[in-house]
Amino acid sequence: MTTLALPRSRGALLVDLAIAASAAAAAAAVCLLVLHLVRPGLDPGWSVVSQYALGAHGWILTTMFLLLAAACVSLAAALSSGALRRAGRTGRVLLVVAALGLTVSAAFVVGAPLHDVGSLVGNAGLAIGAVLVGRDLRRGLDAPARRRSAIAAHAPWICAVLMGVFIATATWGVGLLNRAVVLAYIVWLLLAARQSAAVRRAASAR
Repeated sequence: MTTLALPRSRGALLVDLAIAASAAAAAAAVCLLVLHLVRPGLDPGWSVVSQYALGAHGWILTTMFLLLAAACVSLAAALSSGALRRAGRTGRVLLVVAALGLTVSAAFVVGAPLHDVGSLVGNAGLAIGAVLVGRDLRRGLDAPARRRSAIAAHAPWICAVLMGVFIATATWGVGLLNRAVVLAYIVWLLLAARQSAAVRRAASAR
């Protein structure tokens, strides 16, 4: 007896994409942890995350960048146009732009001009995209959840600005702030993917 598989609804597909974004972001966090375990000699106060690309374990950093890019693309695909206003739709495009920047950063090691370009594009796209998309994802949440969501959305650019100040003043701690930026991206991607899936499930239940 042959059983015909029923086509998955669009809502279920969007939930799956949000789950994929969460999984990719979580895997990126594991890569970041592993890098610190296999390369304990780098001073986290001065060395930026991209410096882990140099050496035998550079493939782990490459994998982390690609996982972050995959998380951005999956989240952008999981966000329904109908649930986003104009700013949110712009933010979704910026997530794709960020993914392109992260992919370039993965392809070229630190010190190469294209790595710096990719890093700039990736950081700007994800930091601004998080703010724009986050505004729409907070709609309908209670006050505590809105506050947590706002903090997560704004943390990346705040950490990035502080990192820029530390770079300009050659202050110890720039590496720690660089790691804080990456962690802020991961936390926001995880939270945004969870919120996106919740919104889609709620819409499907109506």
